[in-house]
This record gives sequence, structure tokens and C-alpha cells, in this order.
Amino acid sequence: MWSTRLFWKPFTYFSLLIILSSVIGGATTIRWQQEQIIRQLELRLRNTAIALQSPAEEALAHQDIEDFQSVIQTMASQINTRITLVGKQGQVFADSHKDPQQLDNHGDRPELITALKTGNGSSKRFSDSLGIEMLYIAYRIEHQGTTVGCVRAAVNTQQISDQVADIQFKIATLVLIIIVGGLSIAGIGISKMTQPVVHLIEEARELTSGQIKKPRNLSKGNEFDELGQTLNNLSKTLSKRMRQLERNHNELLVVLEGMKEGVIAVDGSDCIRFANEAVCRMFSLDVKRDEGRPIWEVLRNQMIETTVHKARKSDEPFHGKIELLTPHELHLSLSASAIPSSSHSSSSKNPGVIIVFHDITEIHRLENMRRDFVANVSHELKTPLASIQAFAETLIDGAIHDDDNNMLFLTRIVEQSDRLNLLIQDLLSIARLESGENVTDFASVDLTEIAQRCLNDHQSHAAKKNITLVSNQIDSVWVFAEADGLTQILDNLVDNALKYTPEDGTVSVNIQAESRAVRLQVTDTGIGIPADHQDRIFERFYRVDKARSRQLGGTGLGLAIVKHLVNAFGAEVDVISAADQGTTFQITFPLVDDGDA
Repeated sequence: MWSTRLFWKPFTYFSLLIILSSVIGGATTIRWQQEQIIRQLELRLRNTAIALQSPAEEALAHQDIEDFQSVIQTMASQINTRITLVGKQGQVFADSHKDPQQLDNHGDRPELITALKTGNGSSKRFSDSLGIEMLYIAYRIEHQGTTVGCVRAAVNTQQISDQVADIQFKIATLVLIIIVGGLSIAGIGISKMTQPVVHLIEEARELTSGQIKKPRNLSKGNEFDELGQTLNNLSKTLSKRMRQLERNHNELLVVLEGMKEGVIAVDGSDCIRFANEAVCRMFSLDVKRDEGRPIWEVLRNQMIETTVHKARKSDEPFHGKIELLTPHELHLSLSASAIPSSSHSSSSKNPGVIIVFHDITEIHRLENMRRDFVANVSHELKTPLASIQAFAETLIDGAIHDDDNNMLFLTRIVEQSDRLNLLIQDLLSIARLESGENVTDFASVDLTEIAQRCLNDHQSHAAKKNITLVSNQIDSVWVFAEADGLTQILDNLVDNALKYTPEDGTVSVNIQAESRAVRLQVTDTGIGIPADHQDRIFERFYRVDKARSRQLGGTGLGLAIVKHLVNAFGAEVDVISAADQGTTFQITFPLVDDGDA
């Protein structure tokens, strides 16, 4: 930049001076010559028209038009001029270039109108009869004090253009020679004056870009030689440091972009200067669109804006939590720290801030689940324990000697103990499944055999409510699973179906072997599950109708165990149900060939 300015600035001044002087001088000369040519041509036309006034008067007075026509034709050919005799009404009596009978009325011609009024007139216009541009001069003709017409002389303006063009070419050639010569002399002189400085400036430019080149060979004894050598040495040192900074910068970017935590850096004006990929996902940011915009405008979160301001005023990091109402609820913890700056820096009073966002959504969800689980377990354990305590206290208070009721109370204690034991067993099963234990003994298992055995085990329970158990009798179908786990899945599903199906209902177990999967369906004609509860039925202790579930003896963990086992087997479970229309639980297993059994 500096080397260019160093040469071109004085060269531009000299060039403008030379060019403007030459162009202005040439243009002035051309204009003066053009005016002289036009003035001479107009003078010739005026003299011609004046010379023809008297012959034209006689021709009009004596109606001797033919002789006048012959005269003007001869005269026009000699002086290369068009001559026309026009009556005061605009009728053409004679013309040196056209048959007057073929010419239209000339009463509207401006030069004739002016001549009839003032004595003479002129105009430069396009001739309709000749089809070229002409210069016209007209003079009024009077006979005995009465206007009888006009005589007009005209010449083709191309004569003017040709003469002017010839002059323009000669003058332009001379101007061009002067300009080229002047610019060459100026360029050579300025180049020799600035060449040493230009070389040093080029080396300085290379230094700023980190390029390393051999020192330039300046002429011996040049006062800039030592400075040039110093610049080259400085270039090598800075280039080495720049490469190191670039490596460090790239490594930092890789680290920041690879972080799960979101990172945003804002400057002293609260404008975003950096945002990594993680924070872009959290807040749906577009770096190209949002970089440079204020953080409060992009994120629109009061807590974040407050955090930035507090972190800027504090020597310690500022921490906080926010909840984003995205399509999926997102909980974030954030830590903001002011970017350290030099005390002499202009930004020290208003430093930038780095904010790190941690996604704690899963932690928040697990914490809620833990609280719900503790509350539910406490409640579920409290109910049978309270019943056992109540019956035991009643017996202690004397009911032990009541032969009519003591056995009833003892029976209730046993029932509540069984319920408590069942709840504990289910809790242990959930714990083992979540820890990955007890589901490692995978093998090819005959699903048809296990389903039939399960139906046989529940036959007596179904008979008490007159419920029909149905199974589609098909050949063996093999799945890759764990036999005890499959048995537990079917026991829980069939047991639930029997509990929630009214008397005289039907519970069916169907197995379908498809091309790539095996589908197990347990269907009942029971009370069904409302649509708004179906997404949560696999949660621990979740009950659609809590009173009915406890009355029927459920622990609220059966479907949660089913879900865990199905996931452990690499299968999928779906529920199809509607209130008062029965329920179907469908489990889809990958198919296993018979040869693998």
C-alpha cells in the first residue's frame, strides 16, 4: 500500500497536470478552429445570398424564373452550395439541387420565417428533401418596397465536420504525443527517486503477511540497505511466532468445537464474538448470521444478560441455572467469567465475558425421578406396613382371644406381608435390570413353548373370573433372549390382562413370525388405557387408576420390569389401547433361524 502511494501519488499529480493542460489546450484550439470554419462558411453563404438578391428580385418581378434557375445551378456547382428561390407564401420557384415542382411548401422553414420578418435568417437542421443536415442562410427580397420572397443559400454541414475532424485528429495526435512524453519523463524520474523506499516498503508488507524471503540486493552504499536487512531478520522472527500462534489457535478451536459444553464469548459491547457447535445446538444459533450481534438480541434470556453483567463486575466466576422452553425441555447450568485484560487497555473497564453452558437436563430428570421414586417407594411400603401394624396392634389389644376375628386379622397380616415381599422382589428386579445383571444368559429360546406354559400357569386365575385364555397354536418360534426374562415378561402382561379384564372376558396370546421379526401380542377385552396415560404406563409406580390397582394387588412395577427386559433383549414394546375397548401389548423381537436353536 505504502509503496504504491509513494510512487503513484506524485506521479498522479504530475500526470493530471500534464493531461489536463494538454487536453484543455487541445480542446480550446479545436473549438476555436471549429468556430472559425463555421464563421467563414456562414460569411460565404451570406455573401452568396446577398449577391443573388438583385437577380432574384428581377426574376420574381418579370417572372423570368427559368433564367434564374439556370444561373443558380451554374453558380451552385461552382461553389458547392445549394441555392433556393422561395415566394413569400412559401412556394419554391427555383432550386439548384431539386426540381421545384417536386418540393413541398417551405413556408414553415425557420430560416425563411425569420428572414421574412427581420430581413435575414439562419438555421442548422436536417433537410427533408435532401436527407442530410444543412446550414441555411436566407435573405428577404423586396420589390418596390414590398416583400416578394426570399433567396436562400445552404451548405452541407458534412463539410464542417470533415474540416473539424481533420483538425481534431492533428491536435489530438499532438496532445497524445505531449502526454505520453510527459508521463514517461515523470514516471522515470519518480521511479528513480522512490525505488529504494519502495523496496523497503515491499519487505515490510511481506513481514506483515509472515513471508520469509532472501534480503533484497540494494545498491552498495544505499542508506536503506541496513534497514532492509533488519526488516528481513524481523520478518523471520515474526513469521516463526505467527506459525506458532496459528497452531495454538487451531488447537484451541478443535478443543472448543469438540466440547459437549456450550461456549460463547462476548466483547465489551455484549456482542457475540465466538460460539462453538454445542452452544449453537442448544440455542439454535447460526454462527454466520449471529456473530457480531448483541447476545441479548440473539438469546433473549434475561438470566444470561444478568450473568454477563455480574461476571464483568466480579473477579470470580458467576454461576447460574436457566431453563429453555425448547420443543424438548432443556436445563442448563452456566458459568461466566470476565476475560482478563491489561490495565492499560481501553477495554479494561468493560471487558469481554466467556460463558460456559453445561447441559444438566438428564441430571435434572434423574433427580426428579429419584425424588419421585423415593416418594413412591415410601408410600408403597408405608401402606402394607401400616396395615400390618394396625392388625398386630388390634390382636395385642385383645383380639387375639376373639376366635371369630383373630384368624381374619392374621390372614390380613399374611396378605400384607406377601404384598410387601412382592414389592421388595420387584424393586430388586428393577435394580438388577438397571445395573445390567441377571440378563446375560442369552440363548435361542422357543417363544411358543414359554407362552403356552404361561397360559397354563394362569389357567386357574382365569377360571375364577370365567375369562377365556386363547393362544394361536403355531409351530416353534425362536427368539434370542433369556428364558426366565421372557417368562417374567409374559407373566406380568398376562397377569395384568387378567386383573383388568371383567368376568366373561377374553385374554389372548398371539405369536406371528414375519420375514425379519417375531411379534408377540397379549390382548385383553378389559377396561383399556386412555390415550393420555399410554406414554407413562412404563414408568415405575405409575398407575392409571391408583385405587383400582392397589385393590387388585399390583405393585406398579410390572410394566417397568417388562420395559427393562424388552430393552435388554434388543426388542421393542408398543401399546395399542383405548378406554373401555381393551388393550394390546405388542413386543417385536428380531427373528432367529431354527438352525440357531
